[in-house]
Amino acid sequence: MKILILSDLHIGTEEKKGIFGWKRKKFIKLIEELKITYQIDKIILNGDVYEMYHHSFEEIKSYNSKLIQYFNNDEFVYIKGNHDALMDEGLENYQIINSAGKSIWIEHGHNADFMNGTGLGQAICRGFFKSLKVLMNWKPIEKMFHKIVAYNDQIDRVPRRYDRIKYLQYALNLLKKHDMVILSHTHKLEEHKTWYVNQKKTYLNTGSCSLGRMQGILLDTETLKYKTIKINKDKNKIKSLRKPKVVEIMNEKWVENKFASQKFVVELDNIVLKN
Repeated sequence: MKILILSDLHIGTEEKKGIFGWKRKKFIKLIEELKITYQIDKIILNGDVYEMYHHSFEEIKSYNSKLIQYFNNDEFVYIKGNHDALMDEGLENYQIINSAGKSIWIEHGHNADFMNGTGLGQAICRGFFKSLKVLMNWKPIEKMFHKIVAYNDQIDRVPRRYDRIKYLQYALNLLKKHDMVILSHTHKLEEHKTWYVNQKKTYLNTGSCSLGRMQGILLDTETLKYKTIKINKDKNKIKSLRKPKVVEIMNEKWVENKFASQKFVVELDNIVLKN
């Protein structure tokens, strides 16, 4: 089975606080092109699809009825993140076990955080955004908000370092039980490989589809071969989706990704998993 994993769309309304950054028809068209080009069987929406810190789902639905209707079919699997945790529908995680018994574990990844993975932290976040909704009526606050969002998502600048080790360790703990772990949440497109008990392990992060970007993971669940995608909404063609180069590493064929983000300060291979 070939799947596409996308996350962190943060779909809101057409109001001031929106950071989705896509025209809805163009976003749907791009997904359809990907489905045809890569013969995708299923699409996983891995959390923070809707920006419910800022809006109710009814508000979001009133501005995005066609897009929500498009998502509401059997081709899509919806996993909840921290920003849409209040949704009635949606999964906490999604597991695929292929014909060889290899386990692929997919979840949003916010449980690695105190602010997003605990009840107290989530309450603090909801209170903050409730206050922000009022303050956003002031133009200077609105401009500052968008600058903060753009800076945090590393738009037009060299990416700053964030607490990679926290998310890495969280992924490593999951890799004790699974062969591949796919997280999101950080808005950082990443891929890392390691070994545990003589088994190859892979940790991937899907990046983000907010602010007019299309980032995600294309995965063949049978072979575990994958590649990341990175597309800008201003591109008329999917020029950034190139065929992966296959290289020989330790007598095993791996997919060399052209869009892998910068390496961890502490490499995944140098961290030892303990029983």
